[in-house]
Amino acid sequence: MAQVSIGQVENLEELLQGLLSVRDQLESACREQVGAAESKLCAARDEAETSGQMLELAAQHEQAAQQAVNAAQSNLRSCLAALSSARSALSSCQSRSPDENGNPPDCSGEESAVASAEADTEAAQAELERTQAEFEQAKENRQGMERRVEYARQACAMAEQALEQARAECSARLASVSQSLETATRRLSAAQEALNAYLATNPAAKQFHNWLKWNVTQHGSAITPDTLRDRMNLSAAQRNLLQEYLYDRNPHYRALVDRYRGEWAAAKGDAERNIVARKTRIHLSGAFSEHMARLALAPLGGKIETQGRTFVGDSGRYTKTDLIVTDLRVPVILGRGDGMAAPVGGSMAFEVKCGKADYLYSQMDHMVFQAEGHKQADAQCTLCSRDIHDLPPEKEKQLRETLHEAGSPLVGMLPRKNEIDESCIGFIRSGEEVQQ
Repeated sequence: MAQVSIGQVENLEELLQGLLSVRDQLESACREQVGAAESKLCAARDEAETSGQMLELAAQHEQAAQQAVNAAQSNLRSCLAALSSARSALSSCQSRSPDENGNPPDCSGEESAVASAEADTEAAQAELERTQAEFEQAKENRQGMERRVEYARQACAMAEQALEQARAECSARLASVSQSLETATRRLSAAQEALNAYLATNPAAKQFHNWLKWNVTQHGSAITPDTLRDRMNLSAAQRNLLQEYLYDRNPHYRALVDRYRGEWAAAKGDAERNIVARKTRIHLSGAFSEHMARLALAPLGGKIETQGRTFVGDSGRYTKTDLIVTDLRVPVILGRGDGMAAPVGGSMAFEVKCGKADYLYSQMDHMVFQAEGHKQADAQCTLCSRDIHDLPPEKEKQLRETLHEAGSPLVGMLPRKNEIDESCIGFIRSGEEVQQ
């Protein structure tokens, strides 16, 4: 096992980028949350001020209504007094004796005064009832405004508390993320220093690191098949470093390795270990080959897609393309013939097949079907292990011509199946050293 893991350093870099993204998102969310709380507080204060003004106006209306009631009561008392006086005058008039002619006294003036006083009293009574009703309404309005002012004050207090809580929570969370950022930055810096020191003393690791970080734009010309072949021709030591890298960086690959390591450790005897080794050769070797091709080709483009679906015909059937590289940074030549070159900005599609010669030949029809998913790319081919050269000449020729006609020529650039199997089984067995 390497003393310093390139994959774990990249995990730290990815963690740091994730934390930076979290901080940016948190800052944005905090600004939005605090801004919303400030807006609510501002609205609550406006409402409190408006309610206070309305309460003051309601109190003024109530005071005016009370004054109107007092005036109406005073007027009614005056009218009642006038009515009593008029009635008394009428009674005095009516009590006088008839004149010398025997005629009763003339009290029409007193009667008219009583009628007028009664009318004035009724009007005064009605006015009092009206002013009292208006006063009661004004009083209810004032009480309602007092309740409204109280609610507005409560709302202000709640809004102030919510704003304080939002600021405090945002401050605490941002401080926590910032602390995590500082810790991650320190750890990453230390890990990078350790990695640089390790790479300076380990040529194989240095070469593998350069392979991962290949800057294709510095190549200076079109990428040729020889360059691609070199990209996929990793040494045994570099393949082991790739195993460690995938274990650190790819959760699915790590889970598969851990499962087979567990089965290997639990195996009783060579027969059970052979079963684990067979599953490793079938499943892990295939995954390793695809990841090797992906990492070898990824620097060529701005984006690489895996297992993209392409529907074939109207039957609803589809094929999955192992690798699709788009937005190429440099021209790429996969080989001779049409559909074997892609320009800058173009795309490439690849099927990856790792297996011994007989297996590759048996997959001919399936690879022809899979070739349907490649046709949308500028360049396409089927990458296979170098075991293709072990086929009898006539079978190799037939297989190559068939795939060429299907539009996805066969290119034998990947390491031999035995080399990949040895790497995968060796990595599974290295788990014994870790457990010890």
